[in-house]
Amino acid sequence: MNKFIILFVLALNFSFAQDSNHLEINQEFKIDQIVYLFGDNVKLRNSPSVNSDVVKLLTIGEPLRIIEKSSESFVYNGINSPWYKVEHNNQQGYVVGGLISIVEKKGDNVRFLFTTEMVEEKLYIITRALVNSKTEYFENKSEFLGSNYGFKINLYNNQGLKSIDNILFINYLPESCGANSGGYYLFLDSNNLYKVIDVFSSADIGFWESENLIFPNDLKGEEDKIIYFQEHGQYSETDNPENEPTWEKSSITKVNLKWVNNALQPNPKTITENLNKE
Repeated sequence: MNKFIILFVLALNFSFAQDSNHLEINQEFKIDQIVYLFGDNVKLRNSPSVNSDVVKLLTIGEPLRIIEKSSESFVYNGINSPWYKVEHNNQQGYVVGGLISIVEKKGDNVRFLFTTEMVEEKLYIITRALVNSKTEYFENKSEFLGSNYGFKINLYNNQGLKSIDNILFINYLPESCGANSGGYYLFLDSNNLYKVIDVFSSADIGFWESENLIFPNDLKGEEDKIIYFQEHGQYSETDNPENEPTWEKSSITKVNLKWVNNALQPNPKTITENLNKE
């Protein structure tokens, strides 16, 4: 298998949900862009300063129109964030960029909002789920383990999992060939938003490896099961990159899982670690 085909196949593993544009770690907003507040009870101020007068308070999920990016900035959630001049219901004012959702993803009766936070040099993505358009929300904060190149956010339905309402996949994007990619899954039900599992993929000259989850409604899915799928492979190198390798070998591990008590059972990582030690 040509190494470029391998990289393409690995990329496909994480692209079968609703697609989203490439998002930057330090996402900036464009003039006239409609954005949505990630924060709640946000102070719309009359100038780009925390000491300026408050025009009014804004609730989570409120739409804003970006008018301009200010040269002033403020450290929010450990990240230096610019102030933006925005418009809300014909009133103008300033909001710190860190209080604006990086992107909005909408499913049936739910809106997902996202921001980032830096804690002791570790980057986290904070996800909030507003169900039935209410101001109450579920929140998850998970460490971002991808590259500085950025990420995509893919939204599924429940993919045939009867106890789950929606599935999100935070998809890490590799900077270059051979770089790690992958991401993590979030499950939303009527009680909370849960971090489920981290999955990773990588490929380079002579090898590839990948892991993923397969759900009941997927092509190779099985009713009432979540399948953890892990593959390792090697292939021979050739002098001419257009030539096919003379040999290749791979190994596959599949683990049948259930979503029980808000966790995958059994733990597929523990099983695969034990198998690799044998």
